[in-house]
Amino acid sequence: MKSARLYIACVFLATGLGSFLSSCGNFEDMAAVSTNSSVKSDDELIIGSVDIMANTVQPFPAAGLVPDTRSPKLFIQCEKPNSSEFVSANFQFFDAVEHYSYFSPTPDRTEPGYIRIRGNSTAGAPKKPYNIKFNQKIDFFGMGKAKKWVLLSNPFDPTLIRNKLIFDLASNLSFEYSPKSYFLDVWFNDEYVGNYQLAEKIEFGKNRIPYDVSKGDFLFEYVEKRKKKDVTYTLSPLDSFRLAMAEPESPTEAQQASLKKELYNIETAISTKDIREYMKFVDLRSMIDHYWIEEFVNDPDMHTGSRYFSIHNGILRAGPVWDYDLSMGNTKSSSRSSTTGIHARAIWWKDLFQDSVFEKIACERFLQIEPLFENLVSDNELGKNKLDSILEFFGESFQRNYSDSGWAYCGAPAGAGNSKRTLTCPYNPIPQPTYDENILFLKDWIIQRHAYLKKTARKKLTELDYIKIDLESILASQDSIFAQK
Repeated sequence: MKSARLYIACVFLATGLGSFLSSCGNFEDMAAVSTNSSVKSDDELIIGSVDIMANTVQPFPAAGLVPDTRSPKLFIQCEKPNSSEFVSANFQFFDAVEHYSYFSPTPDRTEPGYIRIRGNSTAGAPKKPYNIKFNQKIDFFGMGKAKKWVLLSNPFDPTLIRNKLIFDLASNLSFEYSPKSYFLDVWFNDEYVGNYQLAEKIEFGKNRIPYDVSKGDFLFEYVEKRKKKDVTYTLSPLDSFRLAMAEPESPTEAQQASLKKELYNIETAISTKDIREYMKFVDLRSMIDHYWIEEFVNDPDMHTGSRYFSIHNGILRAGPVWDYDLSMGNTKSSSRSSTTGIHARAIWWKDLFQDSVFEKIACERFLQIEPLFENLVSDNELGKNKLDSILEFFGESFQRNYSDSGWAYCGAPAGAGNSKRTLTCPYNPIPQPTYDENILFLKDWIIQRHAYLKKTARKKLTELDYIKIDLESILASQDSIFAQK
């Protein structure tokens, strides 16, 4: 059966099974439906069956499917989804033979569930991103059981890899939680729609952010202007930062009053610009590490949204990270595409950096973690670089996203190369003409940005040498304060 996985598909020869897929989800009618399984050879058609009751899936071949032992396959059958509500869908998952990094195998399965279009600017792209949820909790690749998952389409990133690089980078830094993700090939209503990034949804939960609304915890996103009808927004009491609530999604009046009180204490402490005061209310580790991610990638979306913060035990924590497809040079903005300059001192970071002690310990921290940024595209003491490691595993799938699905590079006209579909990208520069050239552009950008920030941090530490407080002593003091809470 392992060899059969190389030619997975979604061809259903029984009339009942075909109607099952086209109906977008009536599992009750399918309990007794199956077809005989027959495997002729690795080069011939493989016919299989669906065992709904056992929740397992036998392999089926898809026309034109390129064998790839390292790319899982997801088949989605559904009526046209929309962005306003979830609609019923059927999902068939077929795992890869080999697995990337520390991720583990996932049983092949058929699951009923729901799907809706997600995103903001990406929701308008022809290659749609989706929120999906299942009727039961599922563990994909050892990421932990959950009902809700995200399918990122990465339509504006010609490399398809920027989000994955930063998600994985954050998992090695000082965050309670960073979203894990995995790449797979996706078919939608029997049409191959390219490479997608299956990611954990940012939410409170046992296998995700380990906080609890019932204990007074909050999760929110800084959003400057964007407005959605199903989202509750609030302004921070002193700085008037516009925040979109994520947990709880629909806060009660009492919860909103509690959040205002917590934010008032936090912002009052930050406004003193005295680290002895705000270290009681601000988790320095996550705030510094998240700042360096934002500074490094120079993301134009930083001021518009997708910057998450949480409050747990009255303490403001930065993260989790999210949304980096327009970062690292992939933008029309001349300042935001630059590999030089300091750009991310916004939101609460603006006040924090007005304290020279914070600036000193932040620069000390960058020199501790800069090998992680270097290792994104360059081999160093941490081992083989992350970009090449990802390409080694998923490079064929990335190439198929353009060659087999027909997606054009962002801004390229339909018919360019093998593309069949135009992709309008108002936020992006004209991409390089080939996938390999887009990868080289990203590598070069990261190398230059890393060198600039490393030089800048060293220079700033020389200027601040008169400050005798150091990072380790500050963090030890904060640990003692938090322990008392």
